[in-house]
Amino acid sequence: MFERTLQDLIRGLRAHKASSKAQEDAFLAEAMVEIRAELKGKDMALKAEGVLKMCYLMMLYPIPPPPEFAFHVVEVMSSPRYHLKQIGYLAAPMAFSGDTEEVVLTVNGIKKDLMSPYIPLPPLPLTALPHLLSLSPSLSTTLHPDLLHLLTHSSPRIRKRAVLCLLPCWEAFPEGLREGFPRLRERLQDSDQGVVGATVGVVMELARRQGGKNYLPLAPELFGILTGSSNNWMLIKVVKLFAILTPLEPRLVRKLLPPITSLISSTSAISLLYECVRTCIVGGMLDPDRAEGEALARVCVEKLGGYLRDEGGDQNLRYIALLAMVKIIPTHPAMVAEYQEEILQSLDDPDVSIRMRALELVTSMVDRDNLQSIADQLLSHLAPPESNTSALPSAVASLTAIANQLSPTTAKDPATASTSVSLSPAYRLLLTQKLLSIISYDTYVNVTDFEWVISVLIDIAYVSNVNVGDEIRRLVLDVVGRVRNVREYAVGVLEKVLGDEDFRERGRDGTGEDGLVEAAVWVCGEYSSYLSSPLSAISSILSPSLHLSSPALISLSLHAAAKIFGHHAAAISSSWSSDRHEETKALVASIKSGSAPFLGSADIEIQERAVEFTQLFSFIEADLNHHVPPKKSSPDEDIPGVQDGFAEKESADPPYPKSLFLFEPLFTSHELNTVAYKAQEAVRLPDGLDLDRDIVPGGGFGVDGDDDEEIESEEEKEKEVVDLGEGGGAGMEELRRVLREQQKKGKRREGETKEERERRRAARKAKHKNDPYYLYDKTEDQDEDNIDDIPIVKLDDSEMGVGADLQEAGPSSKAKATSTSMPMSKAKLKSGKSKSKKEKAPLPEVDRTGELPEGADTTSRASAIQTPAGPSRTASGLAAVDLSTAPSNQGNTSLSRFEEYKMDEDDDRVVAPAAGSDPSYADHTRTVEADREVDVDVPVVTPVEVEVVKVKRKKKGDKKKKDV
Repeated sequence: MFERTLQDLIRGLRAHKASSKAQEDAFLAEAMVEIRAELKGKDMALKAEGVLKMCYLMMLYPIPPPPEFAFHVVEVMSSPRYHLKQIGYLAAPMAFSGDTEEVVLTVNGIKKDLMSPYIPLPPLPLTALPHLLSLSPSLSTTLHPDLLHLLTHSSPRIRKRAVLCLLPCWEAFPEGLREGFPRLRERLQDSDQGVVGATVGVVMELARRQGGKNYLPLAPELFGILTGSSNNWMLIKVVKLFAILTPLEPRLVRKLLPPITSLISSTSAISLLYECVRTCIVGGMLDPDRAEGEALARVCVEKLGGYLRDEGGDQNLRYIALLAMVKIIPTHPAMVAEYQEEILQSLDDPDVSIRMRALELVTSMVDRDNLQSIADQLLSHLAPPESNTSALPSAVASLTAIANQLSPTTAKDPATASTSVSLSPAYRLLLTQKLLSIISYDTYVNVTDFEWVISVLIDIAYVSNVNVGDEIRRLVLDVVGRVRNVREYAVGVLEKVLGDEDFRERGRDGTGEDGLVEAAVWVCGEYSSYLSSPLSAISSILSPSLHLSSPALISLSLHAAAKIFGHHAAAISSSWSSDRHEETKALVASIKSGSAPFLGSADIEIQERAVEFTQLFSFIEADLNHHVPPKKSSPDEDIPGVQDGFAEKESADPPYPKSLFLFEPLFTSHELNTVAYKAQEAVRLPDGLDLDRDIVPGGGFGVDGDDDEEIESEEEKEKEVVDLGEGGGAGMEELRRVLREQQKKGKRREGETKEERERRRAARKAKHKNDPYYLYDKTEDQDEDNIDDIPIVKLDDSEMGVGADLQEAGPSSKAKATSTSMPMSKAKLKSGKSKSKKEKAPLPEVDRTGELPEGADTTSRASAIQTPAGPSRTASGLAAVDLSTAPSNQGNTSLSRFEEYKMDEDDDRVVAPAAGSDPSYADHTRTVEADREVDVDVPVVTPVEVEVVKVKRKKKGDKKKKDV
């Protein structure tokens, strides 16, 4: 009977691509019928062809395999023919899943193929094992000894694949790492570079998942690869490994500086250069306190700056350069600031990833001198382009533009792509958040002109078109509350915002404009004395469309209208006349009518304020109706003070109604100041309590610098010096000179005699004599002469977090002040970004601390109170394996291939096998009492295994009979 091959199936599928969906489905159904028939047949070649075709269809279509497909794959895997066995192992990862029971049928076949002397055969199971080992922990436990045995195979191809299989094996069987780690370390010195590269990759993954503590002993082998290999991919992995190890062992820094410096100066691979720069930062090599830190940082920045200035260069190189500079700028902001123009140009790049990195870099290089220029340039990206102001394009033009963008053959205009990125909501939101963060950084430490800040915040609210209203409201209120000199200007510009009805209408769509309106309403109400027209402000606040606003804005508006009226009524009392009388009556009636729609509001806050203010205004209205206005203004001396507004005088009643002073005392009794950070915690401490005093002097740790210094042996001095390379410019030569001087100096105290060294040690011991945390070694005095030769590895988890605080780059020169921008037109927006130069004014007074409660200390308790650490998470799996500690005897699964039984003739029990026995046998011979204490992933002992133990006893009896 004619059978379709895989090639015939592929031709048929391609032929039916142009057909209808029904014809294609019919062809697939016919092919599945043929595949099922082939799988059920007895011909192994046809069965393998069916498995191959089924795998091909599973990759192209969501077709479930036949129910017994995994069993047929096991049959093909066990075929004695090489090409059929190859198909079986190829299909195994697709046929087996986590709930497939047929995996247990493959164990013996896989072990046999792994140990086959025929060299082409072991690579077949090694290809499928990474997937199979992750499915079954018992399979990993069983095959682990075989994988370790293959690490010493004569074929480099098999050694390489065996090394790669160890990672998924140890993930499923973590205790195997203890036995396999020495074997893995030997492969770092393998003669084949492919095996070494695979080993480095496995070690890097293990260190990334576990942490580098277990892999510090591999530093010599890794250093040899770093200095001797020319493979960039292997060097990248080694440098990444040292980035993990260096924070745990700071002494590696001095050893790694020469080879990493040589790589930075000689490599042309930007990926390797980036990893070197990252390792220098994480390892503290760029620390300004180090002699070579400045020179090394200069070389790195110059290398990266060259990729930024290359306009026609690769976009990937530009991205990597920006990413590396982001990591350098915390320690060396001045060096990165030299490339400010190139970084700002990257903000116009059509690639959004480059824009994001440039934006992150720009916000990190802000200081007092460049804050306004950087903020204005970021604001220009938010402003709509000029083309948007023209008439809308026709439908034909729009469709043509869309077609050109979707066409893969049409070259896209960079300007068009850049504009599309600027118009995306996600990018605009991120850009706006970054702009607000650089302005408010460290309580406005870089701001010299707060009028400019108010104008920029208004401009952001007008042009951002993203929902950042809450942040804008917070910043406006914070600036106005902290800086007294800016209040008059803020009231002036925010009063115009209240009169912009179009802007308020946009805020009802939830785009964030409501935040600025709420801030404007509060500021104009709180500081109403600076209003140019209180009547217009009240009219704008209580607009006819106020009921369409949010509840928070409505309640603020009602309160602000009462505040403005209270100050205005008290102010006009000094010039009271009949005209003022009629004007005030009309104003009160207008406020009552504006508050009337909210008397029955569903929001309790709005309803309460509306009812209370309506009642008060009704009282004022009644007083005005009964009052007879004078013909001329009353003298100033008849005006009573605010605190005693209703105090009676011996003279006649004043010419103005006394109810004019009803509102003002309600809102002006206390001045609203900024509240200090954690003011509630700033309470006075009890007398005699000193939270800064150490319970144990020195915190239990030595403070003498001699403890941190180490003495190198003479053998270290005689080691070969790494070649630092040649060329690279003046910065590279300066770095080489500093490194050579450091190598000449060394760390050993030259000229120190043995007696001086003993006196120094005795002084250190005397200082720590009463320290309960200082441990002494009883044999320390006996081995005094050889103690310097003992290698010390410092494994302190607290050193893993290497942080670099951002330095304040603040020259003493003051930034140039700029004029404020008006929010009502684009022309005013542009004109408000720059201002004519004028004489430098002193920095404004900013209340950065805030107001503290009465009787509180000026020093906050927050500095003395430490946040308690959260509950520690218990590591499990591969992360819980600590190679520095000895394995526990209890519950450890035996690892070696052979076991040793110890039979007790007087006892019927079989003694548990010793450490190092095979787990497959140990699981069957453990006693029930020992199994209860096991805490590893091993099969639970059942009563059937007791019978196995009895069989062992019978075998022992048979053996005795034979000996007799």
